[in-house]
Amino acid sequence: MISLQTILSEASFETIFVQVVIKMKTEANFTEIYNQIRGIKDVVVVKVIDTDQLDAASNDNYKYTLLEIKYISEGTPMDTIKRIKSEALKIPGLVQFYVRTKTLKKIRNY
Repeated sequence: MISLQTILSEASFETIFVQVVIKMKTEANFTEIYNQIRGIKDVVVVKVIDTDQLDAASNDNYKYTLLEIKYISEGTPMDTIKRIKSEALKIPGLVQFYVRTKTLKKIRNY
């Protein structure tokens, strides 16, 4: 029989960093959208970054925001962020979730 310690030591978890640009309806509660993204499975940290470029791209209907997200990946980082994206797009008021794939970076391996 396999011991619990063996199972836990064989499991591989990676912490991944990525930047994401989101597009939200201006009438939406932005803080609520950020909090709901934080509540998605495997998401560890969501940091909101203010940028002049995205503020300039925003208009009366939509607001753009840059997020720095840290998440735990049990499989491949791309599969995990695709699942996170699909869950995020279910959030009311969130219109787009653009992953900057070039910013994907492994931070830590457990």
